Amino acid sequence: MGAMSGGSFLLQHLLQGLFLGAWAGGSLLLLIRAVRRGAVRYRRLQSLNAGTALPSGRRERGLWSRLVSRGPLKHLREEMEIAEMRAGVEPVLALMLILAFGGWFGAEAAVKLLQAKFAVGADRQIPIQAWLLSLGAALFLASLPYFWIRFRVQQKRQRIALRMIAVVQNLIGHYRPRLTLAEVIVKSSDSMPYEVRSEWRRLELALHMKGVQEALYDFARRVDNEWGDDLADLLLIGSHYGTDVTEALHHLTLRMQTAKRLEENRLAMITVYRLGTTFMAGFAFFVVGFNIYADGTNYRHYFVDPAGRMLLLASFAVMFVSMVMVVRSGRRAF
Repeated sequence: MGAMSGGSFLLQHLLQGLFLGAWAGGSLLLLIRAVRRGAVRYRRLQSLNAGTALPSGRRERGLWSRLVSRGPLKHLREEMEIAEMRAGVEPVLALMLILAFGGWFGAEAAVKLLQAKFAVGADRQIPIQAWLLSLGAALFLASLPYFWIRFRVQQKRQRIALRMIAVVQNLIGHYRPRLTLAEVIVKSSDSMPYEVRSEWRRLELALHMKGVQEALYDFARRVDNEWGDDLADLLLIGSHYGTDVTEALHHLTLRMQTAKRLEENRLAMITVYRLGTTFMAGFAFFVVGFNIYADGTNYRHYFVDPAGRMLLLASFAVMFVSMVMVVRSGRRAF
């Protein structure tokens, strides 16, 4: 198999996986849309038979809406909202399917291409069971959109954490004990830092739809930093007991100023860790490819010997765990 034919073989299988993934992703989107429409029509027929109007808030809540509102899909949708991503959950799932199929067929084609090009003697005739390697590549590639979303969420929360001093100072400027908490939130909304404004306006809306405690703690959970928790506690105390918390807010500002430098150092270390993990993932693929290119007998060590195949799988696992550790290291900023 020549260079051109080998490249065509790899491209053919890679495109096969991508097209199959696109078909699966498109079918998923069409299925979700059909389920939504069917659920809306069913509810409308039920309301017509009962002689009642279907409430507008429930017209669009079909089976898929209930699935997205719970479990991992709810968590994914919430993180996309925090990152201010306009795309819905459905396109992300479709992209993950496309990458999974592309990784599966691409890894299988790459192994067959390497066997045809570098295997010698009886190794050319040995059937390679590459499904474990293909599964690892599929899972790794399919998880990339999720990790990208998580990195976007981390960056947003880190920007919020670094602006929490300005948030509290702005709140102090508008805080009056005679005002209700909702009035203070509304008055301070327009002058809030840009990084926090979307979450602050969500808090403003939540105070009209939920209890004060639930709204404040939901805000603290979404910004995910300890100063957000402290701010929520102080505002809840001031709202519940009618206490003037201005002095406590000033004290909170001083504590944040003391801790800011330590947080900047931590964020610098996380950035280096993230770049190092990305470099490690790319370098691992390069090392395997270069070793086989430099010495064709290395093909047997990687794809025929059980120990070599387990080494490749372990490399995928290490890269996956490293990405997870990068995500977890960026939590609870400031």
